[in-house]
Amino acid sequence: MTPTSHLYDALDLYLRQYALWRDIRHVQTLCWMMIGMIQSQKVHPSGFGVYVKSRAKKSQSHQRRFRRWLSNRRINVMSVHHQLIAQALSKWGKERL
Repeated sequence: MTPTSHLYDALDLYLRQYALWRDIRHVQTLCWMMIGMIQSQKVHPSGFGVYVKSRAKKSQSHQRRFRRWLSNRRINVMSVHHQLIAQALSKWGKERL
């Protein structure tokens, strides 16, 4: 198992636990976007494709997939973000951030 698959599995488990999803593919795409950001140390989707494991061969395919996810009306990005941030902050307790 590659380090990316360990990271994918951990993110997948975490994201399914703390957010409600209408479609499992939404979680999968978010996991790959997060892996892309972590590995590339960039926030622009154009650099993520190298780190995504899928049948798509062209980086444009990955970029389109990520753009569709970000503009998908069925995904409430703000709600997911707030849930994940609230969970992360709850672990800090009274420590200074």
